[in-house]
Parts: sequence; structure tokens; C-alpha cells
Amino acid sequence: MPTPLYLNTAFENGSAMDWEVLADGTLELRPLFDYERGSSNRQLTHWHFRLHGAAGQAVRLYFPPRQNVYNGHPGPAFVKRTGSQMSADGGEHWIPFCFELREDRSLEATVVLPADTVLVARVEPYTTRHLDALLSRVRPHPQVRVERLGQTVEGRDLELITLGSDGEDGKPLVFFRGRSHPWEAGGNWFLDGIVAAALANPEVLRTYAVTILPMAAKDGVVRGHTRFNLNGYDLNRGFTQDYDFGPHNAPENAALMAWLRARQAQGRLPLLAIDLHNDDYGNLHVGHRGANEGYDRRMALLDRLMRQHTYYTEGATKGAGVSTFGEGLLGLFGIDSLVYELNTNWLAGANCVPGSGVWREFGTQFAAMLVEYVRTVR
Repeated sequence: MPTPLYLNTAFENGSAMDWEVLADGTLELRPLFDYERGSSNRQLTHWHFRLHGAAGQAVRLYFPPRQNVYNGHPGPAFVKRTGSQMSADGGEHWIPFCFELREDRSLEATVVLPADTVLVARVEPYTTRHLDALLSRVRPHPQVRVERLGQTVEGRDLELITLGSDGEDGKPLVFFRGRSHPWEAGGNWFLDGIVAAALANPEVLRTYAVTILPMAAKDGVVRGHTRFNLNGYDLNRGFTQDYDFGPHNAPENAALMAWLRARQAQGRLPLLAIDLHNDDYGNLHVGHRGANEGYDRRMALLDRLMRQHTYYTEGATKGAGVSTFGEGLLGLFGIDSLVYELNTNWLAGANCVPGSGVWREFGTQFAAMLVEYVRTVR
């Protein structure tokens, strides 16, 4: 008789979900939706759970069809063959696998448990433990400064990491934000690669400085949410002329805007600002083309250099969304800004379902590529 299955999510970044073992032994998984306040929008993209069974036991994992709501429009939660990750050693090492998409828009995969207890996650997790380890590594470095930018809804500190002199000597600054949606852990691993390259490759910090807000939606990361902060607010929305960020909705964005306004007053705004995300497609989302010819040329250059020097293959879209980080910072400050959706299911340039090692390599490639980009546009 198979060992009875048990599922546990009572740990940091564990995703709340309903689950049931069906009569045929299938483990049916129903992650709970994350809801936006004041709209019908909802999303379930994150899963991270601990599965107890027996080593060698074959388990069919099944996600039934579900409906996300995006911009008020319902749509299937699962749209492609979907990458996932499994760990047999408590999260130190992860093995990629895929859920197959069925005609009814459900997902299923049969896995053989490599241990009595395994972790399963949508993306290889990057938690506050990993962030704390990064901060501990870089704080002693003479070219690194770590500041407190502000706080989250629940009072967690938002760290700001600066590598190199940040514009005081006229050197351009490139700004990255990670994890504005809690489930999108790939961006954090990518940023680890950016940091490693900046400190190991002298050409990087000779050419430009880097400032990173690594984990904007830290509360949601801890609690295992998918998209919104703990006030039900999307941190990649609201960047318009009449923005109203504050404790009632998005203190995380209020802190970012205060930092940008201070730099604007000093004449030290970033040359380039990139908001890192994860999705099923992997596109660059740049501002609407035609409104600013210089911006269009620079984004075309970035697209070309990324194709030449990194794992990026997917291409750029027209229009990042009027109130998103990408369109918003361009309109509010004139910063060349964009949203980059790292492809979670399949990174074609690396020919794999990406995990932490590949994301880090990608970030290292990207940091080196920016040397040529910055020198060209300056």
C-alpha cells in the first residue's frame, strides 16, 4: 500500500492551498488566489509546498483548470507547458521538471519522489534567507553601500544596494527593482548574478554604477503570495502624474518615489531603470514607440545587445502599460525604463527550465552587456 501523502505549507514562502488525495492516488492541488483590492483581479501563479510520502513513490500531481482575472477579464490560469522545481534536501539543490498542459487547461505531472520529503515550487525559491545571505556577503565590500529605503506594509525593511559611486562623479547609474510581485523569484537570482559580475568584472563599475531594490514585495514573499502587497495593491501599477502612494496602499512604492524625487532634485536620476518580473513568455516591455525617438533607438540597441550577449531571445513588445514602472518612470522622470519578464517555463537561449544557476549566469551576462550599452548611449 502506498505511503499516505501529506502536504505542508507552514513555512516562509509556502503557498496557501487546498489539496486532496483522490481515489486513484492523484494529489489534486488548488493554490489559493491572491486578490487585488478594489477590483475583480486575482491570480494564482505561486506554488511552494512540502510533500511527505516515501522515496521511490510515484505521485501524479494535478492542478485542475482555474481562472485568473487580469484587468477585469477572466482567463485560464495555466496557458503553457509549465516549468517547476523539486528539492530532496530541504531546498539546497533543485531539480527542474515540467507540468504538461491538458486540453481543459489543467496541469499534470507524474514524479517519482527522490526522498521521503520533498519541496515542490513553481520557481526555485529566493526568500529573505537568501537576501540576508547576499547582504552579508556584500556589506564588507568597499564598493558597496547598503541603505534602508523604507518599509513594507508589515514594517519589514526595504534594502537598497548600491555598487560603485552612484552618479556623484558623473558616472551613469543603472537601477534594478526585483520582486515587485512576490512569486517572481527568478529576478532575485538574476540580480545575484548582476551583483557578482559588478564586483568581479572591473569594467562594470568603471563604466556605470548599479543600485538595486532587491525585494519590493517582501511581505508577500514571506507569506507565499502571488501578485499583490498586503494592502491588496499591485506594486507595478499606479506610476502616473497623480500617483498617491502611501501607507494606505503602497508604502513600498512611496519609498521608491521619494528616493527618485531626491535624486531628481540633485540631477542624478538613473540612466536606465529595469523592473524584473517572471512570466510564461519572456519579453521586454518597453514604452510606446514613436513618442520619443531617442528612447526607441536606445531600446532597440538594448534588445540587439541582449540577443548578442545573453540568453535573451524572446523580443520586445510595444507598450509597457501606461501606469506600470516601465511607462511610468519614463513619463514622470524621463528615465529610460522598462519591464523585463524573465521566462520561467523555458529559457530558450540556455535550452532549459531555468533554475538559480542559469538565472545567475544570465545576470552576469547582462551586467557585462550593459558595459557596451552604456558606453554607446553615453
